[in-house]
Amino acid sequence: MQGKSLYKDLFWGFGAACVLLIGFVLLSQSLSSSWLKEFDEVIGTAVRSLRSDDVTPVALFFTIMGKAITEFIVFVVVALILLIKFKHKWETFVLLVGVLTAWGLNQLLKALFQRERPVGMWLIEENGFSFPSGHAMVSSLFYGLIGYLLWVNVRRIWKAAWLIPVVTIVVVVCIGLSRIYLGVHYPSDVLAGFAAGGAGLIGCIMAIHRIRTRKIRSIHRTEQLRG
Repeated sequence: MQGKSLYKDLFWGFGAACVLLIGFVLLSQSLSSSWLKEFDEVIGTAVRSLRSDDVTPVALFFTIMGKAITEFIVFVVVALILLIKFKHKWETFVLLVGVLTAWGLNQLLKALFQRERPVGMWLIEENGFSFPSGHAMVSSLFYGLIGYLLWVNVRRIWKAAWLIPVVTIVVVVCIGLSRIYLGVHYPSDVLAGFAAGGAGLIGCIMAIHRIRTRKIRSIHRTEQLRG
């Protein structure tokens, strides 16, 4: 039964990742299309219309959460908790490899597509190309995987564990929206980042699910031998 459940999860996970990757390809191949330009204009204008002295500090806070230095600090804290408290060395390794791969791949994709950032809309200074959004791509994988690991470890002992995925989604979405609000990315940059990062997140979750399943089987075998 466990084997069938595992393969079922892998099937749905693979399917979801494929859908996200198809979405990314569609966006990447439509960068010069009129429908995507209209989409970026409509959504971008709507998000930037929210600009105010009260909202801008919130947007800056979330955009800082998506910066590499912030994610490095968060990673160190989470890695220490996973290693010391939960003894999850492989889960920590997957988190490290996942976020480094997402960052490296994002740099390659930016160099490949070379889309210039929006002009005349910036509230902050940014360098480099625009597509896909690194904040959206890396943060969706990084914070998404941290949320998953927290949920997996506390869901049986904390009744309000359902709040973890909700908060995770809100944080990731706000990071993406902050990039549009601050005028340094088109909405399609953010959507493409979410698609690529989401596909990577699913891959990491599938890997961790496989690792945990093998651990459980190993424990059961050991108990049977001792019995």
